[in-house]
Amino acid sequence: MSHMLCQVCGESTFGRSDGRHLFLARAADGQQIAEGEKTTTPPVHEDCAAEAVRDCPHLRKGYTASLVEFAPAWGVAGIVYDPKTLKPLPCDDGLTFVSYGDSRIRWTLAARDAVALQGCTAVDLDELVARAAA
Repeated sequence: MSHMLCQVCGESTFGRSDGRHLFLARAADGQQIAEGEKTTTPPVHEDCAAEAVRDCPHLRKGYTASLVEFAPAWGVAGIVYDPKTLKPLPCDDGLTFVSYGDSRIRWTLAARDAVALQGCTAVDLDELVARAAA
């Protein structure tokens, strides 16, 4: 994530002529990626995105795609521990998002880097892949 490597092929996603990065997210309800949304999912190339949508069971249920201008480091996703009992605090999704400025960061066992997506433009992935192939 910190090097903006494609989550499918592992190569750099830098190099688009517009300087943006393509992000995919599971969205069974069709909801678009929101400005400022936090994610631990790295970007993808157009061709790799088409492969991911075809082969990933989570994305087959519905997805959204967005070109993102800037994805600064925001924090981490991990297990937060209670400073008094040293027991993990409950979390609905298994990992809690904690910003670098949050006092809980020092009690968090980080599992993934998290970024905040800025300058988001929703795209139709089929159209984007077709244009990239042309």
